[in-house]
Amino acid sequence: MIARSMASIRAQVREGLSTLELAARSRTALDRPLLHPAELLVAVPSDEALALGAFQRACEVGDGGETERALVRRGSGGGEARVGSGSLWLQLALAESSALVACPPERLLNRHVRPLLRAITRAGVLAHYFERDWVSGAKRPVAAIAFAHDATSGRAFVEAIVAVTTPFAVRTRASTMGKEPATLAELGAKVDARALASLVLASYEEAYGAAEGEISSAPAADEPALDDPPWAATATEAIGLVGAGRDRAGRLRVGGELMVSRDALADLEAALASGPADAAALGELVDATLGAPGVALFGVRSLRSLRDVLARCQDEA
Repeated sequence: MIARSMASIRAQVREGLSTLELAARSRTALDRPLLHPAELLVAVPSDEALALGAFQRACEVGDGGETERALVRRGSGGGEARVGSGSLWLQLALAESSALVACPPERLLNRHVRPLLRAITRAGVLAHYFERDWVSGAKRPVAAIAFAHDATSGRAFVEAIVAVTTPFAVRTRASTMGKEPATLAELGAKVDARALASLVLASYEEAYGAAEGEISSAPAADEPALDDPPWAATATEAIGLVGAGRDRAGRLRVGGELMVSRDALADLEAALASGPADAAALGELVDATLGAPGVALFGVRSLRSLRDVLARCQDEA
């Protein structure tokens, strides 16, 4: 059952947007002025790309030839997702995590995926969400879901890439727990991406109420560099890989397939810039930043994993 909304949603279906344009909208979602507290864009991309999570490195994708595909960077965390003309790309920008329904930041996916589940079910594939970074359709992963969050401002963003006829998965990931991803078409859905877009729009407006007017436009945004070296140290967490290592400019970074409040991660990286620390001090830094009140962290069972990769990264430097 979808909770009764606290506010309305301003929503729009768009066709003809490129993956570069959609990725730019995603990266600027926490910063651009919103015209309404909750803005939903439902789009069918005009081309194909591999959309990396906000904290991923291209080298994480593997050697399956996927790095030859056009790469774009999302603003939400999590793992990479393939997008194309047979995908539905959903972007929900929120002035704060409870703009539509009471929602602590760590529950962004759980609270806001429910209308999407209803739309996919109406398309003919029974959909559920099991607290992972994907939507289950007929017990198989059919969509990638992710969030971005800023603890200081409270801004939030929820994103989904639904595999209608274009598969979203390009490799085996720990998060899917051995379940084989599928497209909705494989599972018997009788809708294309455009028809599903209409179902999704109707489902969100039904859940939260429709607000008239335009949604915000994304400012011009340069595509970020995607040639950082491999992580110096990694670990496998619930969501997949987490890592630490220098970027192309030599700054120590923390990332991987996790989802986390971007300002909390930036605070951790700023603290790390002061120089090496022992394991106890690293643990305190990680706890004080990523474990702080109001910070959203998803896909990491224990902050110890991040402390350990940072310690190993320093040992290998």
